[in-house]
Amino acid sequence: MMATLPLHQLELLSKDDSWSLFKRLAFDSRGSEYDQNLIAIGEDVVQKCVGVPLAIKALGGLLRFKDKESDWLAIKESEMWDIPEEGNDVLPSLRLSYKHLSSHLRQCFASCCIFPKDYIINREYLIQFWMANGFIPCKGQMDLEDVGDEIIKDLLWRSFFQEPKKNDELGNIMSFKIHDLMHDLALSIMKNECFIMEHGMTQEVPKGVRHLSYNNPYNLQCHIFGNIDVDELKSLRSFHPLSRIRPLHLYDISPNALTKGPLRMLTFPFYHLQKWPVFIYRLRHLRYLDLSYSDIKLLPESFVCLQNLQTLKLEYCHKLCKLPSDMGHMINLRHLDIRGCNSLNRTPRKMGRLTEMHTLTMFIVGKDEGRRIVELKDLNKLRGYIKIKDLDTVKSPTDAKMANLANKSNLESLSLNWRVNERDVARQASIDEKVLESLQPHTNLKRLILRGYEGKEFPRWMRDMMLPNLVGIKLSKCSKCEHLPFVLGRLPLLQYLAIDGMDHVKVLVQENNQLVGDAGVMNENEALFPSMKTLTLSNLPNLEDWIVGVEKEKESLVCPCLEYLRIKNCPKLRGLPQLQTLQSLRIHGDDMMLLRSVENLTSLPSLLIADFKEAETLPDILVRNDHNSLLRRLEISSMPRLKFLSNGFFDNLSF
Repeated sequence: MMATLPLHQLELLSKDDSWSLFKRLAFDSRGSEYDQNLIAIGEDVVQKCVGVPLAIKALGGLLRFKDKESDWLAIKESEMWDIPEEGNDVLPSLRLSYKHLSSHLRQCFASCCIFPKDYIINREYLIQFWMANGFIPCKGQMDLEDVGDEIIKDLLWRSFFQEPKKNDELGNIMSFKIHDLMHDLALSIMKNECFIMEHGMTQEVPKGVRHLSYNNPYNLQCHIFGNIDVDELKSLRSFHPLSRIRPLHLYDISPNALTKGPLRMLTFPFYHLQKWPVFIYRLRHLRYLDLSYSDIKLLPESFVCLQNLQTLKLEYCHKLCKLPSDMGHMINLRHLDIRGCNSLNRTPRKMGRLTEMHTLTMFIVGKDEGRRIVELKDLNKLRGYIKIKDLDTVKSPTDAKMANLANKSNLESLSLNWRVNERDVARQASIDEKVLESLQPHTNLKRLILRGYEGKEFPRWMRDMMLPNLVGIKLSKCSKCEHLPFVLGRLPLLQYLAIDGMDHVKVLVQENNQLVGDAGVMNENEALFPSMKTLTLSNLPNLEDWIVGVEKEKESLVCPCLEYLRIKNCPKLRGLPQLQTLQSLRIHGDDMMLLRSVENLTSLPSLLIADFKEAETLPDILVRNDHNSLLRRLEISSMPRLKFLSNGFFDNLSF
């Protein structure tokens, strides 16, 4: 995509603000004593940036890592300051910053012009793109994924990337953008190697293009390769649809269009693919393949011929029921994402051979050799999220121990699942307890999900403070457990808790554990659930109280940061504690006593009430002015017998 680029209207900083910004970036890491010569040179460099914040940040980030006066002088006296702009609005300061990057940083940054301006770039996708094309260098014993993370952080610090967005719970960088001026710089460098096809525009694809993107923001019917000369794609290494292309059909793709060159990355999410395209077998250089959200039903056994494949993404291919049984021979496979492939009922054999595997989002435990849980033993580089299904198949705690979850230090999210209503529960309960005890994860774990566990007690590693970094927990259909681990209320970082389908639980924290629990002595003024922001309680038929034994005046120590609360089908729950920080409450059910307890929540701004089948009116507490003054949003659903609301009820509501 080559064209004359528009001029950018820049908001310029004053001289003092320019120096302050530069000094913070270039000098803060040097302590209180600054080299006066460097200060003088820095002032001259800042003057050359003419108040442009991005230029100042880029050069400040560059000089932060240079200690020699000669290096600073080289920046100040560079001939690039005197090179006239070529009508493309690329500032000399940005070219200078780029020139002083290491070669791999230059290559990684410049390749980002495959994305349009203002595009939200996914961190994981970008790293795997770099890996597929060999842009990430080896660095000692570090994994390429970790080197890629370092590159992104480096480019963020140097202001080549901006606006990083983090996962709210886990704190990981998920995405970022490129400033328009930096995008102009990257585009001027890559020229004909990267090209963006815009839907509906007649454009000539440059010969020799290596990285081709297709931008179809309105998801219109498209024929991507219909008008392209196949010879123009002889050097093609990667293809990137930048939006959903669900209307794309198989006839849109000419096999010759994609097999002429050394294609390494092919991305077709939302592609109407039902049969496996034979031409993919000819893509022997392929490193990355994404067919997520497609209608494909199986991957044929011959798929394993793609021996260079590093990443295979099949997210939410709901009809996919079979993977090649010999995928364990694909020794270069590092990322297999099969989240949402609910029709899969078995994992390929001998996956334990893939010791470089970093992403395995689902492992279905089988009984036969090569599919047992022990296949996870040596996959110690696993990171991110894994869902382990059909744990009821595991009969030996020794096998569970051999899965070696305790040594998988990079796993952040772990989901352990047993099949519900398919077992001899009376016989299985004790086995479940022993198996779960043996599945103790690493202390770095941040999110834990248990579903279908039929033991009566939780394992010791859930009762003691052995997972202090947990930020999210979901317990679902653990129907035989009578008590929740007291340690839940003590976890310092826990922000999200969901409890569903636990028939025997009566209180969230037991009375006899109020002061001395499994986790140790509790301080008198210690908060319970100190960081909790979101709590969901659903389908708990015997839940009566939040916490037994807490004095009324100390209720403020319970969930002191809670913002979102959802309660569904908890008919015996007697009331709510004082939740002064609560922003949103959702109550589903038919318990008027629980609804009346809203009087404790005098500062609640948002309330949803649903499924109160017998209620004819709302409690007075909701309509009295003294308690309704801060309520701004009220949603009422499935209350068929509700007859009226009192006068003035809507006076304070905003929507």
